[in-house]
Amino acid sequence: MSQTANQIAGWDDVIAGLRESGSLRHEAVLPELDNALPWSVMILQTIAAWIAAALLVAAVIVPAFLARNESAWIVCGVLLIAAATAVMRLNRQSFFLPQMAVPVAIAGAILIGAGLKPDSWELTAFVLALILFALSGHRLLRFIAAGTMLAVLWYWMTPWLGRYHYGLREQVTWLWQLAPLRNLLFSLALWWLWTHPLKLFGLGPAVWQPVRHALLWFWLGVQTWQAVDLNALFSLRPDADQWLAPTALWLAYRLLDLLPLLLAVFITLRRNTGLAARVWPLAVLLPLCALSPILATAALVLWIGLAEGRSYLTALGIAAALAGFSAFYYNLSWPLLHKGLLLMASGAVLLSVWLFMSRRTP
Repeated sequence: MSQTANQIAGWDDVIAGLRESGSLRHEAVLPELDNALPWSVMILQTIAAWIAAALLVAAVIVPAFLARNESAWIVCGVLLIAAATAVMRLNRQSFFLPQMAVPVAIAGAILIGAGLKPDSWELTAFVLALILFALSGHRLLRFIAAGTMLAVLWYWMTPWLGRYHYGLREQVTWLWQLAPLRNLLFSLALWWLWTHPLKLFGLGPAVWQPVRHALLWFWLGVQTWQAVDLNALFSLRPDADQWLAPTALWLAYRLLDLLPLLLAVFITLRRNTGLAARVWPLAVLLPLCALSPILATAALVLWIGLAEGRSYLTALGIAAALAGFSAFYYNLSWPLLHKGLLLMASGAVLLSVWLFMSRRTP
C-alpha cells in the first residue's frame, strides 16, 4: 500500500474515533483538498505555455504560408482548433497544457479567417469566435471569444467607424442618434449579468461568467477610449463647439445613458428598504454622471460593486470614474472657466452633504 493510501486510512481511523467519542458529529465531513497552484506559479506557467504555443504555431503557420494555398491555411486552422479543443477537454487536471491550447486555438481561427478571405471581416470574426466559445471549456479562451463577439457587435452598432467618410455634422448626428441606444443596451446587459443568477437559456455559470467579465472590461475600455479619442478629435475641429455644447437634446441623451444606473439603484433600494435613508444624499452625484457616458457607466459599475459586495467591481468603477472625469475636464470644447466653476460647485455640494450627514450621525 502506498504512502498516500496509508495517510487516507489513518485519517479515516482518526475521524471514526472522534465520531465514536462524540467529539465530532456524524454528519461532519473532511474539507476538500485545494490543489490550486500559487498565483506566481500560475503566471510563470502561463507565460511558458504561451511561448511554447508560439513556437508550435510558428512551425505550422510558416510552411502553410510559404505554400501560398488558402485551402492549406483552412486545413491547418481546423487542425489547430481541433487539437486545442481536445487538449482543453481531456487535460482538466493539468494547468500548463490548457493554457498552451488557448493561443493555439486563436491561431487556428486566424488561419481559417485568412484562408476564407471574406468580404466582411466582422461576420467571419464573429462566427469563428462563437465556434471557439462553444467548443472550448477554458475560461480564458471563452473570455477572449466573448470579447471578440462584443467588439463585433459594437462595431456593427457604430456605423461611422471606418466604413463611411462622414463629415463632422454626420458623425455627431450618428453619435447622437445611435450611440445612446447602444450604450443603453450594453449597460443594461452589464447590470443584468452582474446582478442575476448565471442561469440563462439553460446555460450555467461556466458559460455566462466569462461573458460578464468580458462585457465588463470591454465596455469600460471602450467608454474610456471613446471619451479620450472623441475629445482629441473634436478639439482639433474649430466648428465642434456648436455640436458639443450642452442643449436640451444633449441633456436628453445623457439622461438616457443614466437609465441603467437609475434602474440598478431602484432595484437595490426596493430590496433593502432601510438603505434609502442612508444613501439618498448620493443623488447629488447624478448630475456629474450625466456629463459623459463613461461617468454613467462607471457609476453603474461602482453601484453594482457596492450593492453586490464585490470589491473587484468597486475598484474598477472608481478607476473608470477618475478616467472619465479627467477626460471630461480636459475636453477643450468646454471653456476652462465653466469646468472650474462646475468642479467648485460639485465640491461645495459634496461638502454640504457631508456636513448634513455628520450632524445627523449620533
